[in-house]
Amino acid sequence: MEYLQDNVLPTLQTYSILLFRKTLSTLTNPKDADKFLSNIQQKYLEPYLLVPLANILDTSTSAFSSANILSFITLLLVLYISLRILDYARRVIMFWVMLVVRLTFWVAVIGVGVWIYNVGVEKAMQDAGWFWGVVQGFLEDFVVNAKAESAASRGGQYYGGSGAGGSRGYGGGAGRSSGYWHDRNRRV
Repeated sequence: MEYLQDNVLPTLQTYSILLFRKTLSTLTNPKDADKFLSNIQQKYLEPYLLVPLANILDTSTSAFSSANILSFITLLLVLYISLRILDYARRVIMFWVMLVVRLTFWVAVIGVGVWIYNVGVEKAMQDAGWFWGVVQGFLEDFVVNAKAESAASRGGQYYGGSGAGGSRGYGGGAGRSSGYWHDRNRRV
């Protein structure tokens, strides 16, 4: 510890000033850089970095005794090992989640392919159109209900919507805009 206090701190102080001086000399006048670096050293570097570091490394205090060093090193080791274990667990969990997502995607693609093969392309397109109409009806009802709730929260009345009083979608075709789609593609 004495080696750190006797050799490292003065070297750090000297080389930090030299490093700042070289950096600032390329940017400004060397006299201004010297004045600026002296201000930085006196106002910031010594009171906030060098003095606290010297107090920590001071061997006369018990803050840096061998027992405290050992417990600090143990704490760092436990922290490192626990973070490694958590990283490993995260990678394992992400592997299984991504495996399930990929399997689900490919099973869905193969299932759609088998379904198209079994029912034929024309029937598959009709069913896809019907499904799109159902989704469209859900979305229209959602928008109409959201606008009605928004108008009700503002104290007004909402009389809009698609068709007579808003569509009811869901393949039934109660509204005018969604009814055309649903009535035309309704299963018989």
